[in-house]
Amino acid sequence: MSDTPKPIKVTILGNDYLVACEHNEEEELIESVKFLNAKIEQQKLSGNMKGDQNIAVMTALNVVNEHLKLKKKNEKASANRGDNLARIESKIQSVLSRQNLDLFKEAESH
Repeated sequence: MSDTPKPIKVTILGNDYLVACEHNEEEELIESVKFLNAKIEQQKLSGNMKGDQNIAVMTALNVVNEHLKLKKKNEKASANRGDNLARIESKIQSVLSRQNLDLFKEAESH
């Protein structure tokens, strides 16, 4: 199998484009184009925009905005997971320390 990206024809806003694509990324490219075309259609249906360039720019802005919101949400969730793991680790260390202390005291008493 060749490592050279191959051109894949996609249609966006009624225009055909050849996009260089790695073999294992074709499905993602097709999915991305479908997603983008659906967002463009939503923008068109809103009736607020005229002209393909304006529609494309506003669609891109909306998609980037959604992406950044999700990225921020994921970063916050990751930070929370990190905090939760640190608390759990601290509790485990505390329990283990107490158990070790109890074992030490028990050993001393014998």
